[in-house]
Amino acid sequence: MKQGGLNLSENLQVLIEKASDLGLRASLLESGDIAVENRIALKCAHGCRNYGERLSCPPNIISIDEFRKVLQEYRSVLLLVEEHDTSGEEDILEAWGKIQKESFHKMFELEQEAFRKGFIYAHLLRPGPCNECEKCNLEKCVNPELRRFAPEAVGINLQKVMEKAGIELEFCNPEKTVSVGILLVE
Repeated sequence: MKQGGLNLSENLQVLIEKASDLGLRASLLESGDIAVENRIALKCAHGCRNYGERLSCPPNIISIDEFRKVLQEYRSVLLLVEEHDTSGEEDILEAWGKIQKESFHKMFELEQEAFRKGFIYAHLLRPGPCNECEKCNLEKCVNPELRRFAPEAVGINLQKVMEKAGIELEFCNPEKTVSVGILLVE
């Protein structure tokens, strides 16, 4: 099948190269490699300060069961990873907001490129909660074109997905912070 003058696999390779140019590591996976678990939602509902505070966070987004159905309509996904040296950061939580926003914009650029390459249903699950606005307007999103939810918000177990891609996810390492997104491609 051809899209945008190239066959699908050639277009996927172009996206992987574009990701690399943006400083992102892209791993091609099948949608069946994406581990979706109900228990992941516990971290959102009981432990995340953004729960219910953003339109891109639960309970303001699709449910885990709804996401499972959507995921079945995709074949290929790109796991997107960007590592950041945070050894010089005094306040890692403060730095995280800036880091995740910068990573998101790179990943969003890749989503737009995927659309231009013919993957018209490409959709990004962003690293961390949306932080485009200082405070989310819970009545109506003021940046709907940028509104994306995090993989964890729909139950994705990023540790298992990264293991499937051969990448180790380190927790509690203040020297290195990792931004992870998932681009649903086709």
